[in-house]
Amino acid sequence: MKKNVLNYLILFFPILDFLTSIATWNSKGSLGLILKGIFFLYAIYYILRHTSNKKYFFFFLFLLSYIFLDFVYWYFVNSSALKTELIHMIKIFYFPVLILFFGMQKGDIFKKTVFLLFLEFLLLYLIPYPFQLGHNISEIYPNKNLYLSYFYIGNELANVFLLLIPTSFLYVYEENRRAFSYVIPLFLGMFFLLGTKTMYLSLVLIITFFLFSYRKVFFSKFKQYKWLFLGLSILIMFTFSFWFLKSNLYQNIKTQLQYYEIDTIEEVFSFQTLNHVIYSNRLTFLNNVHEEYKNASFLQKIMGLGRSKINEMKDIEIDIFDIFYSIGILGFAVYLFFIFFVLKEVTFSSTLTFTFVLLICISFFSGHVLLSPMTTSYLAILFGVNYRKDDEI
Repeated sequence: MKKNVLNYLILFFPILDFLTSIATWNSKGSLGLILKGIFFLYAIYYILRHTSNKKYFFFFLFLLSYIFLDFVYWYFVNSSALKTELIHMIKIFYFPVLILFFGMQKGDIFKKTVFLLFLEFLLLYLIPYPFQLGHNISEIYPNKNLYLSYFYIGNELANVFLLLIPTSFLYVYEENRRAFSYVIPLFLGMFFLLGTKTMYLSLVLIITFFLFSYRKVFFSKFKQYKWLFLGLSILIMFTFSFWFLKSNLYQNIKTQLQYYEIDTIEEVFSFQTLNHVIYSNRLTFLNNVHEEYKNASFLQKIMGLGRSKINEMKDIEIDIFDIFYSIGILGFAVYLFFIFFVLKEVTFSSTLTFTFVLLICISFFSGHVLLSPMTTSYLAILFGVNYRKDDEI
């Protein structure tokens, strides 16, 4: 695919996700999901069309054979669930297929493109707020408060911001430091409105990663301006503390502690608090699904409970468990095999490695990574980024 065409196409993705989210709020058919399904098929075609490596052909033949087997299984077991299970299967394998696709474009995607994606999402998220437009998560969960703009899932949106930040920082630091002046106010506005538990912790890890990566530069500057650094650090800590007490995250945690009647330090560090406040009851959902799986037939253990069944119970929102219990031992083995095969075929920079590991860790706590086409689209794009000096788009 031509370099400039690819970069301009990628810049259309946030608009597509924004329109898809609006359609989701209005319970209408998702054009975005259909287009991503078409893109999924195109990516497979492109990979097979532009490689002479025979193992790719055998691998995709194996994958398509498994999907066909799964299709036949659900046709006979629960034909009414066929559409749900097929969409779920595409969501599962969307990520590794896109990694291969964008990995084949290695070096053709500019850091500037990733930065512009970040800026697009900031604007799409923030512009409706002053006009009192958009939605709040309280419309879905009455005991929570989080501005979503017109996006549908807060964790999903936060994950996209987090995975775009490291590469965007590289672009700003290495090639356009003036961009700090107009991005920082937008970022702070987003952080104040959207700040989730995952975002707060992940930003600490991102800052730590870059401080370590640029430790020689940092320490030389610190020695030169140590009193300025100390003064700014105190000011930032004071401002952040005041900010945090006014944030939606603090209010949500406070509400949850009151709702679950957690009054003592011992209760704060209990398993129940971990489940209720940190995992938002995901561990309860995990236990419920596990009990269902444990009592399932041998064939169900092999082929999985199915996405439709898990939806009836309440999905876990810990991606790896949602994948395992939905497609069973056979499907999970195929998935892991596919993931390891794909990761062996691509190259990693230090920034990409950090971002990838960070998002995998997030998938174990708040989900909406491996099973979210919105999140996986942008994470896969990073596998094609040119981490050297960019050309102009």
